[in-house]
Amino acid sequence: MEISGIEKACIGDSVSLEEAEQENSKIEAVRLVVPLTDDPSLIALTFRFWVLSTFFSILGSIIQQYYMFRVASGTFSIYFVNLASYGMGTAMARVLPTTKWTIGGYSFSLNPGPFNIKEHALIGIAVSTASTSAYAIYVLSVMDLFLHYRVNALGAMILITTTQCLGYGMAGTLRKYLVYPGEMVWWSNLVQVVFYNAMHNTDEFKNKTMIRGWSYMKYFWVFCGGMFLYEFIPQFFAPMLIYFDWICWFKPFDYNFWALFSSHAGGGVGILSLTFEWTFIGGTTMWMPLATQIAQYGGIILSYWVIFPVIWLNNIFNAKLYGRPLTSKLFHLDGKPFNITTVLNPDYTINEEKYNAGVPVTMTPMYALIFLYSFIALGGCVSHIICFHGATIWKTWKASIKSTDEDIHYKMMKAYPEVPQLWYAIFYVVMLALSMMVVEVYELQLPWYGLLIAVAIGWAMTLPIGAMVAITGTGPGLNVITQLLCGFIFPGKTIANMTFKCYGYMAMYQCHTLLSDLKLGVYMKIPPRSMFTAQVWGTIVGGVFNYITMIIIINTKRPFLDGTTDDPTGLWTGVNPQIYWGSALIYGALGPAKMFGKSSQYNFIYWGFLIGAVIPVIQWGLSKKYPNVKWSTFNIAVFAGGMSQYPGGLAIGVICGLIVCLIWQGWLFHYHKNWWSKYTFILSAALDTGAAFTGLFLFVFLQGGIHPKLAYNFPSWFMNYYTEEGDNAPYKSVDRCGAAGNKWESGM
Repeated sequence: MEISGIEKACIGDSVSLEEAEQENSKIEAVRLVVPLTDDPSLIALTFRFWVLSTFFSILGSIIQQYYMFRVASGTFSIYFVNLASYGMGTAMARVLPTTKWTIGGYSFSLNPGPFNIKEHALIGIAVSTASTSAYAIYVLSVMDLFLHYRVNALGAMILITTTQCLGYGMAGTLRKYLVYPGEMVWWSNLVQVVFYNAMHNTDEFKNKTMIRGWSYMKYFWVFCGGMFLYEFIPQFFAPMLIYFDWICWFKPFDYNFWALFSSHAGGGVGILSLTFEWTFIGGTTMWMPLATQIAQYGGIILSYWVIFPVIWLNNIFNAKLYGRPLTSKLFHLDGKPFNITTVLNPDYTINEEKYNAGVPVTMTPMYALIFLYSFIALGGCVSHIICFHGATIWKTWKASIKSTDEDIHYKMMKAYPEVPQLWYAIFYVVMLALSMMVVEVYELQLPWYGLLIAVAIGWAMTLPIGAMVAITGTGPGLNVITQLLCGFIFPGKTIANMTFKCYGYMAMYQCHTLLSDLKLGVYMKIPPRSMFTAQVWGTIVGGVFNYITMIIIINTKRPFLDGTTDDPTGLWTGVNPQIYWGSALIYGALGPAKMFGKSSQYNFIYWGFLIGAVIPVIQWGLSKKYPNVKWSTFNIAVFAGGMSQYPGGLAIGVICGLIVCLIWQGWLFHYHKNWWSKYTFILSAALDTGAAFTGLFLFVFLQGGIHPKLAYNFPSWFMNYYTEEGDNAPYKSVDRCGAAGNKWESGM
């Protein structure tokens, strides 16, 4: 069989295409979707890359940061980035000059040739890195909102950059074990491999005919534009469509009905509630595996529709004493809200004398159960993987370490210069030094040795958990464990707890992010040094605009975000910072010994680890006795994750999400698979993107994002009813469920 010059260049002159096929990956899925050809002459770091990656990184980081403070958790679709950057990149290739420029012996061109697959994939990698809300933003926003301490811009940017980049240095050491072996698949990358290769290597994709003869791109933009226009209805004209709590209308002034059936922020658990707001449903319901979604929704229904009514109606743990069923705020045992600023020392540590002089502090029952469910999920995740995947992981791990046969894709990558280990080492040392500086200088309460402990936890867990994620596609996080350990090591220090959690959790998370992208680079044959540059660039750009967006939002929406005033529309609640703050109070200021000790009414939550660990063992035993039943399909970690889905009082979209899931994954996927494969991913991307742009447009132009004077409220009417004072009297909320002035007919 004759092969082209490009294939020879990629595979190596001494290896034929037939031989390469014989050497192909041991993993069937990789063999099916990852090509064995490559063109080393393609340039990835082009002028087009810098322009497009920067533009979309800025846009994505702003949108994601915007949604962190909102009730609706929308996403910036990477599919939109892939499609839009493809169109813009090919346009730039047509219009940019091809002249070569030489500076200091280095030659470059603004237009080195056609827009190629490598620069396209590299743009997506940089943008996906930037399009997040940096975890350090939680620390900064919580201190600003609840402690009235704003770290200056320099300190904030160092904190953001170091927490996002520290794990990158770790990746250099671990890439040998978690990237190069063929057994380390990093499954989520295979979707991207198919997407990029389809766009660049087949005419079928470019000329694909959709409904009405539309092109693929036209189909995307039509449905994206349609969703953009539609979302003005629930997000601006008629917010009641977000919280369509129809059962609550039968007895709107009944306290128990409000607690059980209202889904408005700060209200109840929204049993049988509907929503017509797409960001609460989300495109993932159209393609996420059916078993996963059923487990998640099953957990939600058990926790919020079964367990909660029993607790509330029987007033277990004095549930009604604290007013709102779902809230991350803390209370004294007499039901009065706990204000931590009254018992803080000037350095923001807890004053034990003042605290002990007051009424003990507790939390609402449902919020306490969130920690129980989280512990079940963590213990269940590890146990499930060991029981059902342990033998495979161990066998694969030994093979990847001892194997002398290199993966064919890694062999092909030897055509490119590797990133020297020294680069990673220097980068890591610089980030670690800056991390130690920022925790010591900017009153973060965490001593330098505490930072080293947090980082050490990340080092200890990154390798085994990374292997689990790479091989099985799932793995536990470290956010809860880091908080718990810090609570015992540094009791009474709220900011230290948040900072410890941020560094310990993100060191592992960001390391896995880079390792996953490095594997995508191997599949796409992107030069390693270009990969490293793109990843760091996206992280820095994203962090800068995360911070700018955070400052603008806090300055314009502070009363809604810190809980001083309720947003009449119910869209600005700051629920995510409030949850982070609540956890910091529990584990940091007060400490786990106070909140979950022997004298606490919630001392049972630690049993969650054992419960989560035992259930998969029972399943594994049953699988041996009844091998025809797929016991491994049920994952207690996923189920418990659903049970803790809404810790801040946002139980919205359950029924509608479940309906979409059953239609797309339960019916279309099984009975109309060709239609499903043709339309699902592009439709999901279009709907998510359109909804995200509506929210951003409203914030910037109609909700005071540019300037408070530009804020405009749509006139009051039935589905957006409010008084001149800004509340929703005679009903408490825009969902028409709840009495004004807390004047209930029953249930108090």
